[in-house]
Amino acid sequence: MQNMDLGDNELKPIKILGAGSFGRVFLCNYRHKYKVCVKRIIVKNPKKEMKIVMHEIYIMSQLRHPHIVHYVRSFVHAGTVNIVMEYAPNGTLHDLIRGSLPNGFTAAEVIHHFCDILMGLEYLHTRHVIHRDLKPANLLVDSNFCIKIGDFGISFINSPNVTHDFAGTILYMAPEIMRCEKFNNKCDIWSLGCLLYEICCGRNPFAHATCRDEVDRLIHSFTRRRLDCSAIRSKYGTMWANLCSSMLVTDVENRISLEKILHWDASLTLYYYRKYFAYSYQK
Repeated sequence: MQNMDLGDNELKPIKILGAGSFGRVFLCNYRHKYKVCVKRIIVKNPKKEMKIVMHEIYIMSQLRHPHIVHYVRSFVHAGTVNIVMEYAPNGTLHDLIRGSLPNGFTAAEVIHHFCDILMGLEYLHTRHVIHRDLKPANLLVDSNFCIKIGDFGISFINSPNVTHDFAGTILYMAPEIMRCEKFNNKCDIWSLGCLLYEICCGRNPFAHATCRDEVDRLIHSFTRRRLDCSAIRSKYGTMWANLCSSMLVTDVENRISLEKILHWDASLTLYYYRKYFAYSYQK
């Protein structure tokens, strides 16, 4: 792997971290100083795909926050676009959740992980960025076990002229996106509710569904009632259970806003703002 040429002498490949339909993700030494990830995207149809890839790069390049994966730079080489970004050595939230089973997270870990994600999401929304694919696999864990939001492949900058396309991951997808209806940044709040449920219970609230239609039926089954969060209530208390059910509301207008989440409970608000004012933007 060390002898593989990525098209940049400053990058020395160490190993492949993952692969998908888009291409591969490499762990590399960068300038002999520190490790980075390189997302190598194979561009098969430049006319169609380059605009999408460049949009992802543009969004990443505009973001700088302790709970957003740090963008380093990008370059083109041999029919590929390569995005160089921060390496998070402790895997993903998915890995943390699996590693916490069967006992699950402590109450202190729940508020820590949730506020990490919430802080990154608040930053995105103040920058008018809607992520659209918040899920455990897209939340990376750094050396200090802080969670960072990554993968902006289907994100976009919010505007009145939103294309109502079907995109994202079914188990974390808001009902309005699933139905290809008009949506706003509250679609990320739905995903955040799914994440909170999974952090508390070790599984997605719709995990037993096997296809899109089953997920859609489950969501419609509680259109007029809230999701049963009794498992959260029994382990972590009423505050977390009620917050989770307030995020997983099918009607967008009645779904809780991010601002109200921040002031949902005094203990959550205090923890959040202590963390907020301890920000460090030094790299």
